[in-house]
Amino acid sequence: MKSSDYIVDFLVKKNIKHVFGYQGTMIAHFVDSVCKDARIENHICYNEQGAGFAAVGYAKATGKTAVAYATSGPGASNLISAIADAYFDSAPVVFITGQLNTYEYLNIDGLRQNGFQEMDVVSTAQSVTKYCVKITDIADLRYCLEKAFYVAENGRPGPVLIDLPMDMQRQEVEHESMRSFEPEENCGYDADNDAIAKDILDRLNRSNAPVLLIGNGIVYGSETHEKVLAFAKKLNIPVITSMLGRDLMTYDDPINMGHIGGGYGHRYSNIIAHKKADLILALGCSLCKRQTTAKTELFASGADIIRVDIDPLELARKVHKDEVSFLADCTAVIDSLNRLAGENGKAHDAWLQKCQKIKEMLTAFDNSCDERKPNRTMEILSSTIGKNAVICCDVGQHQVWTSQSFHIKEGQQLLFSGGHGAMGFALPAAIGAYYATGCRPIAICGDGAMQMNIQELQWVVREQIPITIFVLNNNSLGLIVQQQDDMLNSFYAASVKEGGFTSPDFSQVAAAYGIDSVKITNDDEFETIMNSADIERPLLVEVMLDSGYRAYPKTYFGEEMHNQRPYIPEELMKEILEM
Repeated sequence: MKSSDYIVDFLVKKNIKHVFGYQGTMIAHFVDSVCKDARIENHICYNEQGAGFAAVGYAKATGKTAVAYATSGPGASNLISAIADAYFDSAPVVFITGQLNTYEYLNIDGLRQNGFQEMDVVSTAQSVTKYCVKITDIADLRYCLEKAFYVAENGRPGPVLIDLPMDMQRQEVEHESMRSFEPEENCGYDADNDAIAKDILDRLNRSNAPVLLIGNGIVYGSETHEKVLAFAKKLNIPVITSMLGRDLMTYDDPINMGHIGGGYGHRYSNIIAHKKADLILALGCSLCKRQTTAKTELFASGADIIRVDIDPLELARKVHKDEVSFLADCTAVIDSLNRLAGENGKAHDAWLQKCQKIKEMLTAFDNSCDERKPNRTMEILSSTIGKNAVICCDVGQHQVWTSQSFHIKEGQQLLFSGGHGAMGFALPAAIGAYYATGCRPIAICGDGAMQMNIQELQWVVREQIPITIFVLNNNSLGLIVQQQDDMLNSFYAASVKEGGFTSPDFSQVAAAYGIDSVKITNDDEFETIMNSADIERPLLVEVMLDSGYRAYPKTYFGEEMHNQRPYIPEELMKEILEM
């Protein structure tokens, strides 16, 4: 069997039904094999970054491994941003890159390049992959493929990269003649999940104001997801998420206390976690500085912290010196907690009601702030999207408005580029998520981020993907403008029209690709326009916003996370803290 055919057969046996990429000389044999195999579907992007983000969107939407490919040199380097996104947000993606024939290597130290489009992508990608290898001996092909999938999927998920020289794609191979990969049995986790669960439950029973903090380590739609919420509801424990966990609960779920954020979290979430809780149980949540602010040592200083995570390096980054941490699989721990809580769990009804009151009071305050008009626009936007949709959001002010004010319904997923914060994520990620789930794809972009991968509109048209793309257009790079207000005396260098930043007429761009578009200039137009739109076809919706609006509430540098601007009245803060 030709080695490229073997690779495709291997992917099919790993239940890979879609691959994303762009053709090129050094990957041509692999692409040839993909396109000749009816069991797998090839999706062509128009920039390799688009293919990478599509694979990331696919993996984030399902928790299942996705595959993206590119040719050598510039093709491989165009994948790097997507690889980094998968790494920081724990998405299992296998990246396959083409490379120069092995017999063309000169192995001269310091030689920059011997062949056309030659680049050492393994060294380049090493810091943002779990496993990165160049195959130089065909006898290693099976081993490297098996190891790549195992590493991507086990422990903390993440991306892997296989660099595949062209001559390694066209040799004859036999499965049995190649060495196989045998994983080590020892995962290194704390062994006794029942003991861990008993310890946690004892602490929860002694607590009067516990909070369950869940993050990206809890995969949407997984058994763990369902079991975590079942546990919280069994004991009436308020649940707060990270931004990446925003879709783990519907907006109207009684235990949903929003998402934490050092800068832009829900005001009520920040106050409940930081000032009201006496115990925080963090499951699969990094508690990084974007969640706690730079003043990590002050975070929830009146609360005990328990952390359960599968990554020992995350646990090594302590929030409290005396925090309790367990290196364990959240699924196994939650199974034990659910079993033990049935007989020995303490319900926290009064505390949950108090949190619901705080949420109600602070939501009313924030809704009264004129500065937060874009948040109300986002609430209306979210009301036009039905169940069974995957919403992918780009990076900018619109990400803040989405994370704060998109009202999640049953069956909706909300995907972000979290740790890497990559503009240009939303459109290709929504395409990948569509092929992963079959659900209606939605992309929410700013006028800046939309231009990062705008070429993928041709992909949308070619495959007639029924995507709705919302472009929130304030004719600026709004988060940068906000930073320039705060730190640079409102000198808007390269962030507004006067400073050199401009955007095209998005309706004309859409028309050039053959995509219908509508423009919304007032919140009152949303329902009428969206009800008459054909959402079974690609659609671009441009939402015009005034450039003067900022992302609020916001914790400013040097302040504690509960103290967000616009500041709430002292008497209201006093009332909440004394409740």
